[in-house]
Amino acid sequence: MLLSAGEPVTRPTADVGFGSILQTVSILRIGAGASLMYFHGWPGGIAAYRFLWEEKAWDWVSAFEKAVMPVPHLLAPLAAVMIALIAGGWAIGFLTRLFSFFAIPVALGALVIAQRIDPSQVEGVLLYLAIAVTLLLFGSGNVSVDWVFNLARGKKEAASSW
Repeated sequence: MLLSAGEPVTRPTADVGFGSILQTVSILRIGAGASLMYFHGWPGGIAAYRFLWEEKAWDWVSAFEKAVMPVPHLLAPLAAVMIALIAGGWAIGFLTRLFSFFAIPVALGALVIAQRIDPSQVEGVLLYLAIAVTLLLFGSGNVSVDWVFNLARGKKEAASSW
């Protein structure tokens, strides 16, 4: 029985099951956000709080001083807050491209510090930089707050067909 008079459909149908989740950058985004938060964002945020309000010594400030960064007592807490915000945004997929845009200069600053202080940390910084560029280019994927609010899809379709 002939179902179509035209050319056969060669475009594959969209997979809406669990496989479609694995084909997006969602796994990369969630893993990078959780890793960044666990290893750098949460500890950095707690230490920044203790540094600012309890006036306790903090190793990030001394690392910024060793790397000859300007105003390390202000730049280190700012970096910690930025890292925590970026990690949280990546983990839930909220404003992913914006946070990735801000992650690039943070990663470049961390790259400068890592090269001056501990060259063994350069590899990790380069990986986070590559993840930030990837998320900036490709967005958050289909398992994210951006996708729910239609921020990741670009322009909304017109309400009328005029």
